[in-house]
Amino acid sequence: MTEHSNPSKVVVLGGGYAGTLAANRLRTRADVDITLVNPRPEFVERIRLHQFVARTGTATLDYGTLLGEGVHLVVDTATRIDTAGRTVRLASGRTLDYDYLVYAVGSTSATPAAVPGAAELALSVAEFESARRLRARLEEVPRDAPVTVVGGGLTGIETAAELAERGRRVTLVCGRTLAPSLGAPGRRYVAKWLTRHGVTVLEGGVATEVRPDAVVLADGSADGATRPSALTVWAAGFGVPELAAASGLRTDALGRLLTDETLTSLDDDRIVAAGGGGGEGGRGPRADLPPGAVDGSADQDGQLQPRARGGGVQRRPPRRRLPDRDHRRRGHRRLRRPQPGQARRGDPSAPDQPVVAASARPQPVGATPVYTATP
Repeated sequence: MTEHSNPSKVVVLGGGYAGTLAANRLRTRADVDITLVNPRPEFVERIRLHQFVARTGTATLDYGTLLGEGVHLVVDTATRIDTAGRTVRLASGRTLDYDYLVYAVGSTSATPAAVPGAAELALSVAEFESARRLRARLEEVPRDAPVTVVGGGLTGIETAAELAERGRRVTLVCGRTLAPSLGAPGRRYVAKWLTRHGVTVLEGGVATEVRPDAVVLADGSADGATRPSALTVWAAGFGVPELAAASGLRTDALGRLLTDETLTSLDDDRIVAAGGGGGEGGRGPRADLPPGAVDGSADQDGQLQPRARGGGVQRRPPRRRLPDRDHRRRGHRRLRRPQPGQARRGDPSAPDQPVVAASARPQPVGATPVYTATP
């Protein structure tokens, strides 16, 4: 491809961590035109939303400080991907042409319809808009009023801890286990910290109903069936945007774009997933399930559990391999980051290679940059 002539159009859907990294990584090529589509004009640090809610920190950054020169930001929402025409339809009515597409839509909050009152009365900390509503609602609630956080995973723990440090009376409803992703020593440490800071931890409690002034727990849960709650925060479970399914692309049981091991869509090799919107390790079509027959969320202890209505396969996401740390056993040699434009073996930025072609992609677009060792 001749430099600067007929550059390939790459559209990145989603301006979160994965999308922003992917867009900036692609800047190392001179033969691409990059457009980043995001519904918000600012980057949201989702891992800091609990601090935003408690007013102990901020959670937004200006894209001007993050996106490199040459990345075009479009503030809009993608509503459909036309793989045949290679276009993306936006909520504003505008369409974008693409040669390659990075699917980095991430995840969204989800409250189960099976829990009465959860969707209507509980507030989530998973997205900026819901976190902003929760932050405003906290200002209306007296400081000594009881606050309930549903979800014993890391998001629920961080939210409960942040609110407790601000002097709130917090109850953490964990489902089955507190911090199930941690080992036994880590769970003990978290439990002691929360108890020391006044958080009531209910490991046996499962929320079955949310009321304006209370949370109803399953029979047999700790400390009684109904607990007063002036404000309920739902931090159990997440969903994904329906863009892939709405566009006729195959998805897994959680609604994530089905991909192969290189994170390339099983339906179109010009679509690459990045971040939480893609389901790595797809095993082919889900012919046993009709469209829309599967939804997914996490249990209240934070464990991901896809559920199929009326039967169907239930599986957890595949485990990811840990990064190779052999360099630590080779004398702690100094590591340096490759310079912009530097060719790397197997790097998609090397000249005369197709943009994000599967054969030239040993690691997905937007992944952690390759490091090279020097003596």
